[in-house]
Amino acid sequence: PYVRDMKSLIESLKKKDLYVIARVAAFRDSYLAEKKPEWSLKLPDGSLYQDRQGMYWVDPYRQEVWDYLLEVGTEAKDLGFDEVQLDYLRFPNEASAGQVVYDEAVIRGRSKTDTILECTNYLYENLASQGLFVSADVFGTIIGSGVDSTAVGQNYTEMAKILDYICPMIYPSHYGDGNFGIEHPDTQPYDTILAALQLSREDLSGYETEGQDQASVRPWLQDFTASYLKNYIKYGNDEIRAQIQAVYDAGYEEWLLWSAACNYHWEALHDGENSETR
Repeated sequence: PYVRDMKSLIESLKKKDLYVIARVAAFRDSYLAEKKPEWSLKLPDGSLYQDRQGMYWVDPYRQEVWDYLLEVGTEAKDLGFDEVQLDYLRFPNEASAGQVVYDEAVIRGRSKTDTILECTNYLYENLASQGLFVSADVFGTIIGSGVDSTAVGQNYTEMAKILDYICPMIYPSHYGDGNFGIEHPDTQPYDTILAALQLSREDLSGYETEGQDQASVRPWLQDFTASYLKNYIKYGNDEIRAQIQAVYDAGYEEWLLWSAACNYHWEALHDGENSETR
């Protein structure tokens, strides 16, 4: 359902002292792709590229798309949001994306990684200057992996030099069997999250910039059951709490929960003794 009056909704949230984030699906945008097919990813026959879920993508190389995202972010600020969180700030990663035909005149010799970094910096400079915090969701698998990073254009350490928050999606279900030496990562939520974030600390340990702080790492955690996997467990309060504890044990302070159905385990957010969230 669409929110009929976003400004009033945000005002009511602010009265409850809530921090409000606008999640923006950057390049995976069927609405914009259909309105502006000339800005969209296309196949050799000229038709619009679609991913497995039937969603269209706009071209990350295009400045027009960056400007559109800037307008969306500015509108979010005007509505009262505290932060703009850029999701799908990357190139599509499915095998079918290899068929996409890019315009060399638009690419201008830039790599996928160069393009995502340039776009991230452009949006950050223009949104942060308006008083917004800016974050981006990134694949958990790009941490410590040059191959995955190159494929989607996301560079963990370089993006962390730009943003206020970097949000790796380290859902245990998204790691294949054997990752981090764990037989079935989805069945060991604490161990998987801890290992992923220890790798994050390692990746960012040599970080040095002049006059600029490193982005805070605020990972996405799994609040859903990955029943589509061969080896999985049901996720409930204990599994959510185990992931949260792993974040703290890795030396980080913040986290986000993801449930596509927006069904969250509220009791997992309480300590069991005095019912106050940490």
